[in-house]
Amino acid sequence: MAILNKTKAAKAETAPKTEAVKAEAPKAEKAPAKKPAARKAPAKKAAAPVVTLTVQYMGKEMTQQAMVEAVKAQVEVEIKTLDLYAKPEEAAVYYVVNGDITGKVEF
Repeated sequence: MAILNKTKAAKAETAPKTEAVKAEAPKAEKAPAKKPAARKAPAKKAAAPVVTLTVQYMGKEMTQQAMVEAVKAQVEVEIKTLDLYAKPEEAAVYYVVNGDITGKVEF
Protein backbone atom coordinates (compact mmCIF):
# COMPACT_ATOMS: atom_id res chain seq x y z
CA MET A 1 0.00 0.00 0.00
CA ALA A 2 2.90 2.22 0.41
CA ILE A 3 3.39 2.12 -3.31
CA LEU A 4 -0.17 3.22 -3.88
CA ASN A 5 0.24 6.08 -1.47
CA LYS A 6 3.41 7.22 -3.24
CA THR A 7 1.70 7.25 -6.65
CA LYS A 8 -1.22 9.16 -5.26
CA ALA A 9 1.15 11.59 -3.62
CA ALA A 10 3.12 11.94 -6.87
CA LYS A 11 -0.08 12.58 -8.79
CA ALA A 12 -1.14 15.10 -6.19
CA GLU A 13 2.19 16.91 -6.53
CA THR A 14 2.09 17.03 -10.34
CA ALA A 15 -1.48 18.18 -10.51
CA PRO A 16 -0.90 21.47 -8.69
CA LYS A 17 2.17 22.17 -10.82
CA THR A 18 0.18 21.84 -14.01
CA GLU A 19 -2.49 24.07 -12.63
CA ALA A 20 0.14 26.55 -11.54
CA VAL A 21 1.66 26.56 -15.01
CA LYS A 22 -1.74 27.03 -16.53
CA ALA A 23 -2.46 29.87 -14.16
CA GLU A 24 0.87 31.52 -14.93
CA ALA A 25 0.36 31.48 -18.69
CA PRO A 26 -1.19 34.80 -19.63
CA LYS A 27 -4.39 34.59 -21.49
CA ALA A 28 -4.01 35.64 -25.07
CA GLU A 29 -5.97 38.80 -25.39
CA LYS A 30 -7.66 39.35 -28.66
CA ALA A 31 -6.29 42.35 -30.43
CA PRO A 32 -9.00 44.79 -31.35
CA ALA A 33 -10.12 44.05 -34.88
CA LYS A 34 -8.90 46.66 -37.28
CA LYS A 35 -11.60 48.16 -39.35
CA PRO A 36 -10.76 48.21 -43.03
CA ALA A 37 -10.06 51.67 -44.33
CA ALA A 38 -13.05 53.15 -46.02
CA ARG A 39 -12.56 53.03 -49.76
CA LYS A 40 -12.74 56.30 -51.50
CA ALA A 41 -15.04 56.48 -54.45
CA PRO A 42 -13.04 56.78 -57.66
CA ALA A 43 -12.69 60.36 -58.73
CA LYS A 44 -15.13 61.15 -61.45
CA LYS A 45 -13.45 62.22 -64.59
CA ALA A 46 -14.70 65.44 -65.99
CA ALA A 47 -16.74 64.81 -69.09
CA ALA A 48 -15.18 66.04 -72.28
CA PRO A 49 -16.67 69.37 -73.26
CA VAL A 50 -18.97 69.52 -76.25
CA VAL A 51 -17.06 71.27 -79.01
CA THR A 52 -18.57 72.88 -82.08
CA LEU A 53 -16.33 74.31 -84.74
CA THR A 54 -17.48 76.76 -87.37
CA VAL A 55 -15.13 78.08 -90.05
CA GLN A 56 -16.13 81.44 -91.47
CA TYR A 57 -14.41 83.13 -94.38
CA MET A 58 -15.55 85.85 -96.76
CA GLY A 59 -19.25 85.46 -96.05
CA LYS A 60 -19.22 81.64 -96.13
CA GLU A 61 -19.31 79.28 -93.21
CA MET A 62 -19.20 75.57 -92.54
CA THR A 63 -19.63 73.77 -89.23
CA GLN A 64 -17.64 70.75 -88.16
CA GLN A 65 -20.77 68.60 -88.29
CA ALA A 66 -21.46 69.74 -91.87
CA MET A 67 -17.85 68.87 -92.80
CA VAL A 68 -18.19 65.38 -91.35
CA GLU A 69 -21.52 64.80 -93.10
CA ALA A 70 -20.04 65.95 -96.43
CA VAL A 71 -17.13 63.52 -96.05
CA LYS A 72 -19.50 60.66 -95.15
CA ALA A 73 -21.46 61.36 -98.33
CA GLN A 74 -18.30 61.03 -100.46
CA VAL A 75 -16.67 58.04 -98.73
CA GLU A 76 -18.36 54.65 -98.66
CA VAL A 77 -16.16 52.93 -96.06
CA GLU A 78 -16.52 52.72 -92.31
CA ILE A 79 -14.82 55.78 -90.82
CA LYS A 80 -12.64 54.91 -87.85
CA THR A 81 -10.47 58.03 -87.92
CA LEU A 82 -11.10 61.31 -89.68
CA ASP A 83 -8.68 64.20 -90.00
CA LEU A 84 -10.08 67.48 -91.34
CA TYR A 85 -8.04 70.37 -92.74
CA ALA A 86 -10.02 73.54 -93.43
CA LYS A 87 -8.58 75.93 -96.02
CA PRO A 88 -10.92 78.90 -96.07
CA GLU A 89 -8.96 80.71 -98.78
CA GLU A 90 -9.80 77.80 -101.12
CA ALA A 91 -13.34 77.39 -99.69
CA ALA A 92 -12.53 73.73 -99.14
CA VAL A 93 -12.00 71.12 -96.45
CA TYR A 94 -9.43 68.43 -97.11
CA TYR A 95 -9.80 65.12 -95.30
CA VAL A 96 -7.96 61.89 -94.52
CA VAL A 97 -10.12 58.88 -93.64
CA ASN A 98 -8.58 55.95 -91.73
CA GLY A 99 -5.12 57.24 -92.53
CA ASP A 100 -5.20 56.45 -96.26
CA ILE A 101 -8.25 57.81 -98.10
CA THR A 102 -7.91 61.49 -98.99
CA GLY A 103 -10.21 63.97 -100.64
CA LYS A 104 -11.67 67.43 -100.71
CA VAL A 105 -15.09 68.89 -99.86
CA GLU A 106 -16.18 72.32 -101.13
CA PHE A 107 -17.82 74.82 -98.76
